[in-house]
Amino acid sequence: MTAKHLRALLLIGVALVMTGTFATSTMAADKPIEIVLSTYMPTSYGYLVQPLQDFAKNVEAESGGRVKFKFYHSGQLYKGKEEFGALERGDIDMAAPNDLYLTGIVPELGISNLPFLWDSPASMQRTIDAGLWDLGINQKMLKHQVVVLGAAAGGPYQIYSKNFEVTSPDHLKGKKWGVSGSTASKAMALMGGSPTTMGSGELYMALQRGTIDGTTRPLITGLGRKLYEVVEDLSVTNMAYFTIFLGINKDKWDSLPADIQDIMKKASKQRSAQQLEMLEVFMKDAIRQYNEKGVKVHVATPAELAVFQERMKPVYDWWIEKVPDGQKFIEFARTHR
Repeated sequence: MTAKHLRALLLIGVALVMTGTFATSTMAADKPIEIVLSTYMPTSYGYLVQPLQDFAKNVEAESGGRVKFKFYHSGQLYKGKEEFGALERGDIDMAAPNDLYLTGIVPELGISNLPFLWDSPASMQRTIDAGLWDLGINQKMLKHQVVVLGAAAGGPYQIYSKNFEVTSPDHLKGKKWGVSGSTASKAMALMGGSPTTMGSGELYMALQRGTIDGTTRPLITGLGRKLYEVVEDLSVTNMAYFTIFLGINKDKWDSLPADIQDIMKKASKQRSAQQLEMLEVFMKDAIRQYNEKGVKVHVATPAELAVFQERMKPVYDWWIEKVPDGQKFIEFARTHR
């Protein structure tokens, strides 16, 4: 083989290597950014899950396909109280946790469950959009490697009861109540009730057997758990709330291009607005369903709510003792609701 032929073969080899390298680089550049989004909520929780699904679709569309989501629901990856730990560790990229599951980590999150602070989901959302979480909650989330993209009202708690109507705090006295957190437990005890903390899956049997006389839960829980079969009365008071926030692992967030971050921030705002709109529609339809199923529904009057608010004031004093900067959260909510 002549030197000329050898040089030609070498040049061909180099060209092939360069072509392969270019092809590999092009393929890598074209590969979309994969984001794993997990929620413990089932798809039957329409106003909570549909906005998350639409968030993912909007980001994929606005990014021109540069982002691709893997969406897991119904606890396929993690249960409700496991999701935040998985998000913090980076085992999943995104999640939509329930704030009340995390009050042990960030006590300020308990503000959503303070009784009678807001009179409607819209008033709560106004407070959130005005910057409630910017008072310190978002900063504490960062310490747990979670970037909060947005928060949305998850729905108000109502009062379910067996064979008695609740139109006054006095109607809570001497009754056994299934509740879902320390704030609800304290409020019920201050009103003279006997609270027991239990999961929503335990409520049906407890009500059926008479272990409890009633419970405080959102309308979606009552329908999902078929509580209309074991209670006769429902008092719509918007007593307390929970919040579903959209969080992303900080390392994943920092790895995203700036324009993708902007697209996700915009889509998150759309998700919050959509959830509120769907929640308001759901609440009207849920009340209709309870009526059709034979449950006596009482919508509290402004005068009745004023009595509840006055009697619940000690709960706020108790909460401020637990949360050193709690007063500024309460004042902000009252100013911006």
